[in-house]
Amino acid sequence: MKVEAVFISDVHIGSRGCNADKLLAVLKKYEPETLFIVGDFIDGWLLKSRHYWRQEFTNVIKKVLSFSKKGTKVVYITGNHDDFLREYSPINFDENIVICDEYVWNNYFLVHGDAYDGVMNLKWLAHLGSFGYEAAIRIDRFFKRLGYKKSISKWLKDNVKEAVKFITIFEEELVSQAVKRGCKGVICGHIHKPDDRFINGVHYLNCGDFIENNSYIIYNEGEFKHYYSVQE
Repeated sequence: MKVEAVFISDVHIGSRGCNADKLLAVLKKYEPETLFIVGDFIDGWLLKSRHYWRQEFTNVIKKVLSFSKKGTKVVYITGNHDDFLREYSPINFDENIVICDEYVWNNYFLVHGDAYDGVMNLKWLAHLGSFGYEAAIRIDRFFKRLGYKKSISKWLKDNVKEAVKFITIFEEELVSQAVKRGCKGVICGHIHKPDDRFINGVHYLNCGDFIENNSYIIYNEGEFKHYYSVQE
């Protein structure tokens, strides 16, 4: 299906929680004019600490590269887990692949969001959270195999007071950054919470992730829409 743009974020290739097979199935469905990767595509933090690689990871990367060869513009916006790329950004690999830390498209501000997350100022704490989150995902999947349907990590995000407060502040700060740039909206990732709503008159969109939600955004004919791959 031909579409104007596909937006994905927080794939975390290299983590055990990555649903690369579901992402590959999604990418095979579309022929986008532009593919936006809104950060944390590769989990450099985890790969640096231990080697974990599956064939599905290679297949996804090959698919992204095949898009660029066929004329799709690939805009790779760096995140905190693939911050090793920030040393080189902005950079154009060729006419169809751009790596950058932020991007403005159709009057929307695109950014992963970690730069506006207070926790990232304490990098050691963020790394600890990364390993803890992967452990939580593995526990979730174990319980799902036993028949439990609720996600521990989602429940914590939605119900723990400090987590809810953190997410609210994060969203408001991203909206503020869009306004500073004269944009009518912001598209981000980082908190693994897909969303599409207006905050103080600014269109806030969060791609979600391919760990828990397997979510992505399609833009076509002037409309943004969230879609979800088949959940486990």
